[in-house]
Amino acid sequence: MSYLVLARKYRPTTFAEVAGQEIIINTLRGAIEKDRIAHAYLFTGPRGTGKTTTARLLAKALNCEQGPTTEACGKCERCVAMDRGAEADVLEIDAASNTSVDDVRTLRDQAGYKPLCARFKIFIIDEVHMLSKAAFNALLKTLEEPPSHVKFLFATTEPHKVLDTILSRCQVLKLSPLPEERIVGRLQEVFVAENVEAEGGVCEEIARRARGGMRDALSIADQLLSMVGDKPRLADMDRLSGDEKNVGMAQVVAHILAGDKAELLADLPSVEGVEADWLAELLDYLRATLLANLCGANAPMLEGLALDDQARVKLVESGKAIGAERLELWLQELLHARERMRLLPSHGRLILEVTLLDLCGAGHTMPLGDWCDRLEGLERRLLQGGAQPGFAAQSSPAQAPAPQPAVVSQAASKPVAPKQEATPESNQNVPQASQAPATPAPKPEIPTKEIPRPAKRKAIRTGTPGSAAQAWDAFLLELKAKSSSLVDILERRGRLAQIGDGRAVIQLSRLADGERDMIMDRRNARVCTLAMSEAMGQDMQLDLQDEAQSAEWQKDDFTSEVVRRFDGRVD
Repeated sequence: MSYLVLARKYRPTTFAEVAGQEIIINTLRGAIEKDRIAHAYLFTGPRGTGKTTTARLLAKALNCEQGPTTEACGKCERCVAMDRGAEADVLEIDAASNTSVDDVRTLRDQAGYKPLCARFKIFIIDEVHMLSKAAFNALLKTLEEPPSHVKFLFATTEPHKVLDTILSRCQVLKLSPLPEERIVGRLQEVFVAENVEAEGGVCEEIARRARGGMRDALSIADQLLSMVGDKPRLADMDRLSGDEKNVGMAQVVAHILAGDKAELLADLPSVEGVEADWLAELLDYLRATLLANLCGANAPMLEGLALDDQARVKLVESGKAIGAERLELWLQELLHARERMRLLPSHGRLILEVTLLDLCGAGHTMPLGDWCDRLEGLERRLLQGGAQPGFAAQSSPAQAPAPQPAVVSQAASKPVAPKQEATPESNQNVPQASQAPATPAPKPEIPTKEIPRPAKRKAIRTGTPGSAAQAWDAFLLELKAKSSSLVDILERRGRLAQIGDGRAVIQLSRLADGERDMIMDRRNARVCTLAMSEAMGQDMQLDLQDEAQSAEWQKDDFTSEVVRRFDGRVD
């Protein structure tokens, strides 16, 4: 007799033997007891959770000669035929290979005939989402109003691919992944029945790798016993996957926190092709750490994991060391990496390495609310004509703006009074030192969001040799005090094309999309205009022209004048 794998040998034969799906089993039992059996059921859930097995058990319970009953006897002719897969009135159809309208027409013709021996004629359609749209539509009428002797039992791992018109005609039963402790208990029962003496921790490791699927757990156990015999050890699990490093995820996380990139890369599995499983293990560990950090060591979400009290405490400590916000960021980046690995399987190793190195160099995250507060503060300073607030590193003496260069003019020999910058705060709160004692203090003014008129300074005479260069340097210096990002773009992309009669034109070339949006923003344009006015010592009208967009209309004087007067742009 040929060998029967553990997943088939220990497949449940009654509802009582189904592990980890109590809600679904109780629902089906209640429907049978109260004679409220629906004409169509759809079983959904991850692989290996018992969808097809539950459908077979329901068919067995409905056609048992003692029933319909909540527990089939297993001895009558109908039950024996079901156990052998030889029941003529229970038809199992693989939708992956029977997807056409003709296959559904054949099914409808068969549904019209009464069962030969059993109580019901039952159609079990596995992977029903593989049916074509036309086949689904051909099944609608029969599925909604089938003959009284017909039952439809569907199973799928991807219910979102099933048409809503089909879902609305079925009772949808969602099977959940099995908790690790239930898988461990079932494995121990199987090992006892198979006379296997497993070392402590083997069942737990198999359950962890099965990720909620009982069939996967039994398949891994079958493979392990084939490799090492009836006395498997915990170390044999690493040999089974081809990686004998046995590096724990806690150590991997510690290297990420420490920024030790060399040790982090050394922790990766040495065997190519197992990166997806390794990444899934890391994701499970980080998820458990996040749950422990947010909900505590006794969180209900952790009950499905095979964790002792010491392991739960370690998860809490690890979560506090990492931080909830950084854990969320890590999980998002690793999930994106898993998707990229799925799309580019030949570069899976590279994608995983780059993602981990990026996490290794990431610093502490800043809440989104803090960023919003900083941006709002920056906007207020720009509207009030103040300097742009920068980071702490920008306030060092090494990065302070250089003193303003002297402007050469015919009146250069005359002494020039030092410039006094007027700000809303100084006008409101600080009294002027030059005021006479008898003069009453001015009343505080109500601050407005309008840009204050720039202080008058000695004007640069245009039309003289070098005046354009002097005006450009003075403009950049004034702008640097207001916005370092704007001055960086203008230095690289812009040039002063025209200046005179209270108007200046700056032409910009080879702008990137992000740079163009930033320069052409109305608020940033007002900041540049203010800087040009302060640099020239008079009110100036500043035009920012993108050569890529204005090449066609620059020759049109009328369009150019309209753009200038209404502060517009031509797209």
